[in-house]
Amino acid sequence: MSEVWEVLIFIGMILFMAAIFGGYFWASRYVKKRDDRSPQQWDELVQLVESRGWSHTPWAPGQGDRYCGGEPMPMQGNNVPLRDYIAGEFRGRAISCFERNSRDMNANGPDSVRYSTVFAVTMPISVPRMVIKKPRAADKLNARADAVFGGGKVMELGVPEFDEAFRVIASDEEFARRALTESLAQFLMSDARAKDEPLRFQGNLLLTWHRGRLRAEHIDEKLNYLCDVLDHWATQAHHPA
Repeated sequence: MSEVWEVLIFIGMILFMAAIFGGYFWASRYVKKRDDRSPQQWDELVQLVESRGWSHTPWAPGQGDRYCGGEPMPMQGNNVPLRDYIAGEFRGRAISCFERNSRDMNANGPDSVRYSTVFAVTMPISVPRMVIKKPRAADKLNARADAVFGGGKVMELGVPEFDEAFRVIASDEEFARRALTESLAQFLMSDARAKDEPLRFQGNLLLTWHRGRLRAEHIDEKLNYLCDVLDHWATQAHHPA
């Protein structure tokens, strides 16, 4: 009888291990299929870069340092590599966009790859760090975490419609209030893109980002939004007091 139990336990262990490896294999294939770019999408990206006269570096070690300090790159910059790093000029401003990849044990399976794409426009001067993003249900619980890891204080503008629609984290509250003048605040409240596009002012960069791969059809859309934000940014807000 004991021999039967030993056989059953052995078979159970084999089935258990097979289920683990099967789940890992399925999750890896699912994530890869969902996130991979097709050859056509890759060709479209290369053609867009070439048509604009932009530069493209498939693997750029160290280029990510200046973009660190907030979502989706909260780490401190120290030779951080970027993938598909594109740089050039758009609407008279220096721009860049790239992929940042990380591994996530809990995303879509064991050790799955998380793709984030970042778009940035260079500003004429350096400014204090400020993040403007869509509020979440857990924000009240995360207020302290935002202050510690988000690089500043969670603040309200004092305009009910704006404060309900956006969450602002600023390292310099006085600067943030100057930056969020009536023109910019009104633009963000009235533009449908603002609800889904987070913003991070940091140094001489204005950034937005989203989950997923870098694809040609997103580039103009995201860069146009960043340029529109800067067009509504009051001149006096460019200069910290």
